[in-house]
Amino acid sequence: MWAVPHVGKVRYPAHVIVVDGQSNERLILDGGWLEKQRGAQPVTRTPASSFRGAQWKDLERRVKLFGREKEQLVQVTLTFEGGPFVGLITDAAKRPELEAIVAGLEAARSA
Repeated sequence: MWAVPHVGKVRYPAHVIVVDGQSNERLILDGGWLEKQRGAQPVTRTPASSFRGAQWKDLERRVKLFGREKEQLVQVTLTFEGGPFVGLITDAAKRPELEAIVAGLEAARSA
């Protein structure tokens, strides 16, 4: 039988902000760069100084197709000069972490 080594969580330096979202997606703000990953593979890497704005949307969806239980989500769409648009949907409880990413992007834009 094959032994699979235990793979732990990736640890980032303290100045890096990481938010995990739905569909195995992740936003990472590391100094002057914002990166979106899907399945631990980089999809988009954009300079934070090109940030232009953020649009927020609160969502609610059923956990099961015909169930009564619902989950609260938040969606943020970030726009950058010259594109691309970067979006992420995550649990509503992670909104403060997303707000920290937007604040970091705004600070990089004004620097």
